Amino acid sequence: MKSTLLKLAVLSFAAVAAGQSPLPVEIENPECLGINKEPAHATLMPYANLKEALAAKRHDSSFCRSLNGQWKFNYVPHPDRRPVDFHKPGFDVSAWKEISVPSCWQLFGYGTPYYRNNGYTFQKDWPHVMSEPPKNFTAFDERNPVGSYRREFEVPSAWQGRRTFIAFDGVDSAFFLWINGEKVGYSVNSRNAAEFDITRFLKPGKNLVAVEVYRYCAGSYLEDQDMWRLSGIFRNVTLWSAPQVHVRDFFIKTDLDARYQNATLAVSAKVRNYSDQDAAARDLAVELFDAGNRPIGKATVKVPALKAGAESAVDVSLPVANPAKWTAETPNLYTTVLTLGGERQNEILSARTGFRKIEIKGRVFTINGVPVKLKGANRHENWPDSGHYIPEELMIRDLEVLKQGNCNHVRTCHYSDDPRWYELCDEYGIYLNAEANVESHGYYNVLDREPKFEKAIVDRNIANVENFKNHAAVVMWSLGNECGGGSNFHSALKADRKSVV
Repeated sequence: MKSTLLKLAVLSFAAVAAGQSPLPVEIENPECLGINKEPAHATLMPYANLKEALAAKRHDSSFCRSLNGQWKFNYVPHPDRRPVDFHKPGFDVSAWKEISVPSCWQLFGYGTPYYRNNGYTFQKDWPHVMSEPPKNFTAFDERNPVGSYRREFEVPSAWQGRRTFIAFDGVDSAFFLWINGEKVGYSVNSRNAAEFDITRFLKPGKNLVAVEVYRYCAGSYLEDQDMWRLSGIFRNVTLWSAPQVHVRDFFIKTDLDARYQNATLAVSAKVRNYSDQDAAARDLAVELFDAGNRPIGKATVKVPALKAGAESAVDVSLPVANPAKWTAETPNLYTTVLTLGGERQNEILSARTGFRKIEIKGRVFTINGVPVKLKGANRHENWPDSGHYIPEELMIRDLEVLKQGNCNHVRTCHYSDDPRWYELCDEYGIYLNAEANVESHGYYNVLDREPKFEKAIVDRNIANVENFKNHAAVVMWSLGNECGGGSNFHSALKADRKSVV
């Protein structure tokens, strides 16, 4: 590891001497999975009141602001040519063009879209992505394109005194983030949410966000999916706010009795004190509402006092008499509402909940005790007009076509999908095989057992199960696709079981 970093440092020094912009060392480091990112957790959103929580529309929350729209944009085919100071507030971008976010930049004429099955579109030389390929490779000239994005935003005054986070649901393939000229962090893994706490970087009035996106990074060796290879900020970018004492994560489990009639709702929650002061003990209430928003059960647990920066896990459960069961044919959903008390402000979160029990009896797969045949399709997130950005109306159209074809099952090949897809599958009734963003087909039976890629393979699997563990639609998990079955996947399986079992 030391020798690799030394080589990168020498190359960076040589680039500076030649008047070029050095490649950030993170880009070719397979063990750098992110800098200052929040830990993976269930898809969630704080709400201002019970009405918002029962609607459970995350992007309509009073504590959410979309940063989708037009961003200033600059494209270069090689990292040496990128504008290294573009994130500084004084940098003039008035001559830059604009690009829609979310989108893939190739669909706007920037660089080349590739389709490839097995193999990399850059020179195969792990973990390096800047090695010289044959001259007939497009990547000979477009060695590692970089997209530089900028826009201004304002934070609502009502959020003052709270924590503010920025979430990127999908960026291909790696990116650096700055707020108001200050470096916030780095992320790799193009298809799981990357979140950053940006509270300390903000100021009253206008703020500046800058994002530098690289087409290739060491993580690209784990993203060798059979599909169109496209780049950019291709999913939602969102600001959201939480109180200083925040339910950082929660896991909703349902279980049915031996007759598949009555149920238990069990909730595990992780509460963190983000402030620099100690926080008093408080109650966490969990309440279940039916499809008509009528309350049908409630339980409360005490969250202990928390030191500054500390986190505590609590568990609570409640019995539910004969709930309507969730299946692909009867996608009955309830709403679980979590309310965390506080001295000055409460926090309210929610999630749709389906009561179902998955069992394998001998060689028979059952849902709620009934044998089920999975008849479905592999689904890539791709559309001719928008690339890897799939708006909600197209997700719904996919579901309509699947249902018309008597399909009850979808595999999210070969990565984690947009978070909205899982919510819609809960609602429409689809059994999901939720696959992690791992495919190293071009290095089959190599990276699956290479120690330097173990952390990345485990991390991508943990992100997959943590993000989507609360969805009734997810009936099985996939560790990845076409990698081999080496030791790194044994580690990932162990980590996944610890997260969701």
